Amino acid sequence: MPTTPGRLPLFADRAFRAVTALTVVNAVLFVTQQVTGPLWPSPVNWLPMIGIIALTQWLSRRVHTDPASPPVVRRFWWSVQVGTSFFTAVAVLRIASELGAGDWLVPVSVVLHLIGGFLLTWPLLGLPLSVRGRARKLGMWLDLGTLTAAAGLLIWHFAASYQFTDGRVTASRVLAAIVVMAAGLNGVYLAAKVVLSGVDSFARRGLYWIGASALIGGLGSAISFLDPRETAIELLTLVLPLAAYVAAVGARMQMVDTAAGGRPQRAPRGYSRMPYVAIAAVDSMVLYDNVRGSGNGMLIDGVAVTLTVLVVVRQLIAFRQNDALLNRIGVQEERFRRLVQNSTDMVTIAAPGGRLTYASPAARGVLGSDPDDMIGTTLMTRVHPDDQALVAERFTAVSAAPGNTATYQMRLRHTDGTYRWLEVISANLTGEPSVGGVVSNARDITETRHVQARLSYEASHDVLTGLANRALFGERVTAAVTRARPDQTISIVLVDLDDFKLVNDTLGHASGDALLVHVAERMRACVRPVDTVARLGGDEFAILFDGPDRTDVDQVLTRIVASLLETVIIDGEPMTVRASFGVVDGHGGDNAGDLLRQADIAMYEAKERGEGGFERYRPGMEARGAERNRRAAALRTGILEDQMVVFFQPVVTLPDGRITGAEALVRWQHPVDGLVGPGAFIETAEQSGLIVPLGAWVLNAATREAASWPASLTVSVNVSARQLREAGFPDVVAAALRDSGLPAHRLTVEITESVAVGGGATAENLQGLRDLGVRLSLDDFGTGASTLSLLATCPVHQIKLDRSFVPDSGGSDAIADAVAQMARAFAVQAVAEGVETAEQAGRMAALGYDRAQGFYFARPMCAADMHTAVQAPAAL
Repeated sequence: MPTTPGRLPLFADRAFRAVTALTVVNAVLFVTQQVTGPLWPSPVNWLPMIGIIALTQWLSRRVHTDPASPPVVRRFWWSVQVGTSFFTAVAVLRIASELGAGDWLVPVSVVLHLIGGFLLTWPLLGLPLSVRGRARKLGMWLDLGTLTAAAGLLIWHFAASYQFTDGRVTASRVLAAIVVMAAGLNGVYLAAKVVLSGVDSFARRGLYWIGASALIGGLGSAISFLDPRETAIELLTLVLPLAAYVAAVGARMQMVDTAAGGRPQRAPRGYSRMPYVAIAAVDSMVLYDNVRGSGNGMLIDGVAVTLTVLVVVRQLIAFRQNDALLNRIGVQEERFRRLVQNSTDMVTIAAPGGRLTYASPAARGVLGSDPDDMIGTTLMTRVHPDDQALVAERFTAVSAAPGNTATYQMRLRHTDGTYRWLEVISANLTGEPSVGGVVSNARDITETRHVQARLSYEASHDVLTGLANRALFGERVTAAVTRARPDQTISIVLVDLDDFKLVNDTLGHASGDALLVHVAERMRACVRPVDTVARLGGDEFAILFDGPDRTDVDQVLTRIVASLLETVIIDGEPMTVRASFGVVDGHGGDNAGDLLRQADIAMYEAKERGEGGFERYRPGMEARGAERNRRAAALRTGILEDQMVVFFQPVVTLPDGRITGAEALVRWQHPVDGLVGPGAFIETAEQSGLIVPLGAWVLNAATREAASWPASLTVSVNVSARQLREAGFPDVVAAALRDSGLPAHRLTVEITESVAVGGGATAENLQGLRDLGVRLSLDDFGTGASTLSLLATCPVHQIKLDRSFVPDSGGSDAIADAVAQMARAFAVQAVAEGVETAEQAGRMAALGYDRAQGFYFARPMCAADMHTAVQAPAAL
């Protein structure tokens, strides 16, 4: 709620200003009539009460409906609305009675009065107390007892005792006195309960006004009903409006504090004022009795003695609590001292000039120095020279004013001569008498710094070879072209090892890694220290020459080529390395990204030449690179748009030619070029990595089609080395079999001999295929590393003789015969590929081959034709 400048938020509300004004007017009129006598008929005196209660209900309703107020607060103020409505009814009945409607209305109004009072006091009785602990609760009850005794004495003397001023004691008067005492003490108890309440949902100052309202309403009502003294107008017309107004103040304070976003919390005190207030009240009564002689001397003296005993007991409890508190403080101080002494963090206190006045025992572990020897010295003598300016600046800033803080890192010399990295938090506590200096908490982070340095190094260097990685190489190329002059040459060389995957496939990745380390060492040995050699990933390297001319770069590359061709022994195997180099010459101001792209183009040119060595970039080379990219993009589109088709070439029995299965062969139904054979796109698939999704597509298509053939037929699918290096390849095969419904034994995976001798992931995947029950076949047998040990270490179910060893008319069949004998020795099936004549079919059958495929039997055919062929019972 907006407030007018200079006006208290409490009175910024029109409804509250109205109820305040009406209450003041009502009080003035009451006092005036007590002096002058009635100014108008008595029913008029009840009208302000109705207005005050109505405005109080309006303020209570606003708290009740305020969504910002907690639920417990809204429920309480709803009970205030309901309770005060009974007092409105009381006023109406009293007006009707005084207008002559009947005296019986007065007892009814008293009943409504009591009901309303109960509804207003019941929520207060449920408020929890804020004290915790048995000793504190006992002290609280002693305080309440002291307050109750004093309040009871005052209520008796000034209210209840008036029932017996004439000396007559009757049952009705005793009951009246009891009612007065009970009502008054109930109001005192409710007020004390509110003060001691631990409910922080309410505005604390609003709670105090609620308690005051209960005290005024309860005690005032009792006095009004039972005081025999005559007044000009009835006391209830003052008491009830005043109680309602005090409740309105509490509602308004609740709204103000809620709107402010918080409720002021009560500051905890180690003592209570209630016993002292009670003693002061009783002492006043003693003085009053001595001066006036009220006749209650024995009662007053008895209460005074009782209160004295209660206060003494209360003080004894307080002393005991103080002793316990002092003991806890001592334990905490000892705990703090132990923590500081045993902490691994070094704590120091220094005067503003820098001289140490305290050093914790951790100094011995952090710096190797005795803490006592450090007193009176300054840490600046130990600070690393490179850090002294920073430390002096931070310490000066902290020392400038109390409360200043700073966090920084520095190196301090250990007694063994090494430097330790410390993270320091300094705070100026010169304003604290117990400290009187700059407190610094220093934590040893030497190991953390070393780890960070190592991680930073690893983030910019290749873990295997220690060379710069791709990110660092790119940064150095950018820096070189930025700082170079336009006439200064910068040469960038990209290097790709030729046929490196054969090393991984045949000898395993461990040998491949050893070879990469050897290549890195040879390259680094051939260049200057200022040049940068990097490994970009896999078998790709790069070199940055900053400054030398083309002739010098060519000489260095020639040395690298010769060095790599020197034989090196890796895991007992002699090896040489041939690499393709792409070179581009740039100058200051060139674009680093363009230079790297041009070097890559030149490297691919050298690689396609197939002779190793280096190729320097020339304008126009982009066209061939763009063509490679275009072919790869077109192939990717063909795979995604389902332009690929599978043809099948039957595999038949010898000599009768009965179909036993087929080999799946991929074709590309190009939207422009028509049906394209694998020779036009398989190389592109291998170079671009598209062979993996293409192979997966062929596998799924072939298994789906074979599932519709008779149950005795099998299907063979070629798998590349790249596919077998992919982790989880057996899962891909298992998924294809599951989706198609083809049994595993009806699928044959064809691999080449170079793939079969691979280790690492290749060996794991081959074993995974065997575990699935898939058959393995060595394709193009005889063209690679065909040895007896290969068949022993890589068990397969079938070998397929390469077409080049199928003898023509009059040709030698020695190799074909040897392969057939090997197949029989290892109990594997032998298949002859490329059989194109009846003579070849007969000779292969005579040599012992029981399976064959080739144009003599059938050319590759589409799926529909293959489906027709496998349904025909006759042999091909």
